[in-house]
Amino acid sequence: MINDTHGHNIGDHVLVELTALLRSSLRNSDSLTRWGGEEFVLLCPSATLMTAVALAERLKERINHAAFETAGRVTVSIGVAECVHGEEWQQWLNRADTALYRAKRNGRNQVQFAPETTVRDGAETRPASFVQLSWRKAYECGHAIIDRDHRALFSIANDLLNATFSGRAIEETRGIVEQLMTEVAKHFRREEAIIAAMGFPDAPAHFEMHRALLSKATQLLSAFEAGTLEVGALFQFLAQDMVAAHILGADRLFFPYLESGDRCA
Repeated sequence: MINDTHGHNIGDHVLVELTALLRSSLRNSDSLTRWGGEEFVLLCPSATLMTAVALAERLKERINHAAFETAGRVTVSIGVAECVHGEEWQQWLNRADTALYRAKRNGRNQVQFAPETTVRDGAETRPASFVQLSWRKAYECGHAIIDRDHRALFSIANDLLNATFSGRAIEETRGIVEQLMTEVAKHFRREEAIIAAMGFPDAPAHFEMHRALLSKATQLLSAFEAGTLEVGALFQFLAQDMVAAHILGADRLFFPYLESGDRCA
């Protein structure tokens, strides 16, 4: 449409502006390639599907808020697919392409996941229309209160993920964000009492980590409320950094210090 309205020279200039905007938002390891016409392929090594979707949402929002010379407002449709073990690159690309065209058919200016992911190693093929933070038995520490809280936080983080990537009203998403932050703060207080009582030697550093996470979450929420931060970036910190990464990383350091009497049967 830009080519038809303003000519191909302007259209080419818009593509240059677009790629510059995209590149400024990528990691050094990411690779952006023009696939043909106005289609691009972005490769994100070592990224999970959830991370790639969050990145796609941030890129879409950045482009939405950018002012392009002559063309004004430009939007993008994005299809995301994660390459699974043993999958041919053409199959992977076809799944991303299918998601892209679904985004176009559904009204454009949106991100869509690949419609299905082939799970290998004997597992059955299963739909993956939404990514979930999956709680596993291996994540448990054996303490009833801590494990209960961790499972609850995973559940709320999944609610936020679905709200973020399903295009729900911003008020609903904001409500889930506030619920997650409230429950995280309550959990941190309960966890601190437990690990202080059991004599965890690195408790002060762990408490400081809690305060730093809550402080950053508050700052990001303020930026989100002010309209200077995309919801995808807020989700990535709250769900990935403050919940999943903290639970599966820093929290595991105190697991060996739990009293056997505190553990679940």
